[in-house]
Amino acid sequence: MKKKLIVGLVSSMLLTTAAPMLDSVVQAEESLEELQKEKEKIENRSEELGSVIEETESEMNSLELERQELEANIQSLQITIQELTEDVEKQEGLLSEKNKEIDKLNEEIANLTEAIELRNEKLMTQARATQTKWNPTNIIHMIISAEDISDLISRMGVITTLVSANQTVIEDQRRDQEALVEAESKVQLEKEQAETLLAEVKANREELTVQQAELDDEIMYVAERYQMNSAEKDQFVSEQFELAQETMALNADIKAEEERIAEEKRLEEERIAEEKRQEALRIAEEKRLEEERIAREKREEEERIAREERLAEEKAKEEAAKAAAEEEAAVLAAQKRKEEAAQKDQAEKEASERAAAERRREEQRQEEEAAAQVRAEEKARAEERAREKARAEERAREKARAEAQAEAERKAAAAAKAQQEKEQAQASTSSNSGWLRPASGYFSSSYGYRTHPVTGARGSFHNGLDIAGGGPIRATRAGTVAAASYSGTYGYRVIIDHGDGYRTLYAHMQPGLNVSVGQRVSQGQQLGIMGTTGRSTGVHLHFIVYKNGRTVNPIDYIR
Repeated sequence: MKKKLIVGLVSSMLLTTAAPMLDSVVQAEESLEELQKEKEKIENRSEELGSVIEETESEMNSLELERQELEANIQSLQITIQELTEDVEKQEGLLSEKNKEIDKLNEEIANLTEAIELRNEKLMTQARATQTKWNPTNIIHMIISAEDISDLISRMGVITTLVSANQTVIEDQRRDQEALVEAESKVQLEKEQAETLLAEVKANREELTVQQAELDDEIMYVAERYQMNSAEKDQFVSEQFELAQETMALNADIKAEEERIAEEKRLEEERIAEEKRQEALRIAEEKRLEEERIAREKREEEERIAREERLAEEKAKEEAAKAAAEEEAAVLAAQKRKEEAAQKDQAEKEASERAAAERRREEQRQEEEAAAQVRAEEKARAEERAREKARAEERAREKARAEAQAEAERKAAAAAKAQQEKEQAQASTSSNSGWLRPASGYFSSSYGYRTHPVTGARGSFHNGLDIAGGGPIRATRAGTVAAASYSGTYGYRVIIDHGDGYRTLYAHMQPGLNVSVGQRVSQGQQLGIMGTTGRSTGVHLHFIVYKNGRTVNPIDYIR
């Protein structure tokens, strides 16, 4: 009974001591749950920002295509305006030539007019001379006064010449007048046509100039929207990056909290185990002392009984001696008393044996309980040793796996470096018109429809080619870096514009890119290191090929 009271007191003490520690563990678990909830909120917000960033990027791509289309229209208008300007200059040149021709014709007209006036004057003079000096009588007189036939013929020839000359002058006068009228009419018509064509060309040029101004306004509007979306995207990316930093900090806090809770649990288990061991030792010591006390009491009881028996025997001997001197009746009475004493001794001896047997059974029960407790403790210690051994084996396996992974990564890095050197050597002897493989490794996911590895959505379209492995990422062709930054979806990524309608994107790289925006890169030049940033399930390269703004299957180019 006493032992049960002691065990109850010890158990109460253990529960009282363990209660604050249990409260501490519960509080730590509640703090860990709060950190987990906060982490889930941040991850949900990060996913929302990733979706917003994807929509913003899609809108920016549309705006970029719209801007390119407007620029192409402006270029076409500028070409048309240039052509019309050249036509205007050409028409102005033609008009200038026409004016020169008109001036020349005007000079000819003036000359013809002067010649006509001179002829008119001559005709008038001849007419006056004919009217004043020459008359039919004079002409007859010239004929009659001829000395001979030859003189007559000569005189008639002079008269004929005068008449023919007058007729020629009149014919030239008529022809020059007709040519003058025709030239004036022709020059006026050509001048009107040149002026009309020049006015039409100028009107078309002014209309196209107005259209170009409108397209310039549209480009400015698209550029403003693009810059606004770019600023929003940068803000979202910055917020997502901050959320990623907070997530990393929360992960570190959660890990530290889990390690602290595990350490507290381990210390608590060790403390409880030590208290149990000390309690078992104390109980074993108390049991040993109790057994010694019981054994001592048993020896004292046996000695007392032995003394009583010895005294009874001596008293019986005295009484027997006394009875020997008495009469035979007294001998019989003494014999009777002796038998009663023997019966009494026998009864006391049986009672003592029963008490001893009861004590032995109680001691055996207590020994069995102690042995069961010792076995339980030994079993607990054996289980703890087994767990410790399992943890040690797990740590050894983790260490072996880490070493194997490090060795594999080292070998993969060496192989990637060798492959890079080989491909760079090949790239140095090839022209920039071909396509190089952007990274070493195996094709883990092809272009087209698939089940999304992050969301699990079926029928998701994969717009690129995944190459798993490790090592450097290289430019498949020469070009200009159009983007080199962090994206919520693609992580650290680089976009290269190759200048012939093709663009390539390299995603999920490690921080610390080797190129910047506006930089000119050559074929095979290293852009960064393969990583798993952004929405990724492992180390790989997500490679996209754009042709005129649309994605195409990369395997057709790097096969």
